[in-house]
Amino acid sequence: MLQTGSLLDNKYKILYEIGHGGMSVVYVAINERANKMWAVKEVRKTGNVNFEAVKQGLIVETDMLKRLSHPHLPSIIDVLDYDDSFVIVMDLIEGNSLEKVIKESGAQPVDKVIKWSKQICDVLGYLHSRTPPIIYRDMKPANVMLKPDDNITLIDFGTAREFKNREMVEDTTCLGTRGYAAPEQFGGRGQTDARTDIYCLGATMYHLITGHSPAEPPYEIKPLRYWNPNFAGSGIEMVIMKCCQQDPAHRYQSCAELLYDLEHIEDFDSKERSARRKKLNAFVASVLVCLIGVGSTVGLQAAQSQAEEKTYSYYLSKADESPDLRSAESFIRSAMRLDPSNPEAYQKLFSEISDDGILSDEEQTVFTECVKDTGSSSSQQNYKYLQNANRAAYDTLWYNVGLMQFFMREKALEEGVKTAAVYFQDVEDSPYLSETQRQVASCCRRIGGYYQKLSSSTSKYLDTGSENTYETLWYDLSEIISGDLKAKVGRDAYSVALYKYMGLQIYNNYREFANVSITEQQMREQLQICRSGLEEIRAGLSDSQKNSGFEADIDSAMSTINGAERELDAMFQKKG
Repeated sequence: MLQTGSLLDNKYKILYEIGHGGMSVVYVAINERANKMWAVKEVRKTGNVNFEAVKQGLIVETDMLKRLSHPHLPSIIDVLDYDDSFVIVMDLIEGNSLEKVIKESGAQPVDKVIKWSKQICDVLGYLHSRTPPIIYRDMKPANVMLKPDDNITLIDFGTAREFKNREMVEDTTCLGTRGYAAPEQFGGRGQTDARTDIYCLGATMYHLITGHSPAEPPYEIKPLRYWNPNFAGSGIEMVIMKCCQQDPAHRYQSCAELLYDLEHIEDFDSKERSARRKKLNAFVASVLVCLIGVGSTVGLQAAQSQAEEKTYSYYLSKADESPDLRSAESFIRSAMRLDPSNPEAYQKLFSEISDDGILSDEEQTVFTECVKDTGSSSSQQNYKYLQNANRAAYDTLWYNVGLMQFFMREKALEEGVKTAAVYFQDVEDSPYLSETQRQVASCCRRIGGYYQKLSSSTSKYLDTGSENTYETLWYDLSEIISGDLKAKVGRDAYSVALYKYMGLQIYNNYREFANVSITEQQMREQLQICRSGLEEIRAGLSDSQKNSGFEADIDSAMSTINGAERELDAMFQKKG
């Protein structure tokens, strides 16, 4: 065991033990240099006959957590592998488990349980939206920490696994906690998926509200009214019973669906439900009258469509309320799964990603995962539905995504240009784009092709007149920059990026351009066009643009132009 006061890995000073189990001990440690407290979990080899198996499980768990980032998940800071033990350093989660809360205080108020459950829905929805989805499989009060600010953190990923669609009919190992675990976790009833976690969450809510553990007699989840008649017909009873259906097809099919009902739990109350039933009966009666001679099928389809639109709108409104992209992602993805042919969710996703003017690697991953998602089925990817149902919206979106890839890709300019070419190739002949947009798409697509060809070419430059040469690269760049650039690309930020891009090409490739008969005068003329364009944009900056740091982007582009001019001075003065 680690000793109090000992220094682990020359960084973490062990302060005291806070818990232990059959295989591990957990300590509080401090990194004195950073003045930061951490939790240290030690699994020792001595006395553990299955140490290697446990160790491999911990490695899987830590590797999984390292790839995740969510406010209701702990972060793994360090993993230390010693001959006699395996040590994990992670966030110190202050507070108590919900299991301890129940033991000390008994059944919890419904409003608190709903608040905690909505947070759990959020984090489970995040896990399920990963590629591949992560199924937690051991949701129970003991694995949920309640922090002093009344927010929760999900801990212990020892039984979580990545969902492998179509690879197996059912799980090969029975994992989870009996009473909270769904029927399919014990073999013979199919493979665990997102609906498994929904069952476990329902069982957890049941325990929190009733104070009775489903892991104890009578070992089943009864209607809440069994323990308290006041719950008869209540919204929370209906929600929990739907979560805990034996057949996964009869449960909520996603955490987003469950979250919607938790957000609108008052709509399930008996009085409200009775009033809604009366309104519905009156509505149905009037509809039936109107539909005589018209046919009921059309009316039913319209009603179903209206209900779906309301749910779709709810997902997008929740995305609007989300504080960051990762939080918004699960709602956007749920909207796409509900109606992948509706362009609104794609437009919302694009807006969330592009608003800050930088396309990060994480944002690139989120966009790709969402548009290529196939939902819970093996059908075609989301964007294919949009392409088939609304080609105008698809072409406009793909054009804008191409621009985003071309101009906003963080730390990977050439990779962004090459990726943009794929989007532009799909829409450069679109009748739904303007002539100017098609021109930009065609030029940018060719530029991406040049990068692909030039990066794989064994020669420094290619012969004049052949396809994908520095000569054609030059003329395509010149064509885009000529005229009203903002009218072509739509944003001052894109114009600044393109001016800088032209300057960068001259700075890096002026010798190659000269070798394919691009003259000094032509290069200087393009640099002057870029300089004038940047000065015009600077003159029109608003106070908010100046405060946002946009002026610094202009300065950076101007610096590139100046550098390219110095290179031309040095080259042609030497020749002269």
